[in-house]
Amino acid sequence: MKKSVLLVLLLVFSFSFAQENYKYVILPKKFSFFKEENKYNLNTITKAFFESNGFEVYFDTDSFPKELAENRCLALYVNAIENNTIFVTKINIEVKDCYNKSVVLSDIGTSREKEYQKAYTEAFRNALTALKGQLNIKRTSAQPAVMINDIVATTPTSKPNTIIDVSQLRAVATETGYNLVNHTNNIVVILHSTSLENVFIASKDIFKGVLIKKNTGWFFEYDFENKVYSEKIEVKF
Repeated sequence: MKKSVLLVLLLVFSFSFAQENYKYVILPKKFSFFKEENKYNLNTITKAFFESNGFEVYFDTDSFPKELAENRCLALYVNAIENNTIFVTKINIEVKDCYNKSVVLSDIGTSREKEYQKAYTEAFRNALTALKGQLNIKRTSAQPAVMINDIVATTPTSKPNTIIDVSQLRAVATETGYNLVNHTNNIVVILHSTSLENVFIASKDIFKGVLIKKNTGWFFEYDFENKVYSEKIEVKF
């Protein structure tokens, strides 16, 4: 009996120690059960979740940093599993290592919404929420993938961004989240609350994405022409 208990403790210790080596997360730009990339913004939402937990996250179509390119075992690989029924949308989030071994599998996130976008969004949120707290993995601060020139620009560039002054932008509560407005009360960013405290569905001008809180502040992240852009926004709620 004592040997069995000791063996279990050793296995748990070894597993936790191995997990501490992980710094990066890689996830697909297109889940296998969809024909389009970032369908319903689900890939960006998933990316935001892992970034909010401190990981440096890349889509599988991105260019990787040198150390990751040379050693893919520094990363965990995240995917979504669909197991729908006629009336229920069911999603699991699975995390694997570089040997394709499952590290963490979330509880099933479900939704009975009839509209596809609402159903998948709710199911993903539920699955990600269930995953929170199960990631006994070394977390490091993630830096934004690409910074753009101006927070109110309509065309992204690769130049460093300009941070909006807090005095020019404030959060106004709405029934579904917040509006971020400037000094003339014009709405700059529209936020919709999610089940994650530090993640909002966000839209600004023609761009739709997420607003997430990282160690260095709030960032608006979105997809544009197959690139992920990140704008830092200094705002107090």
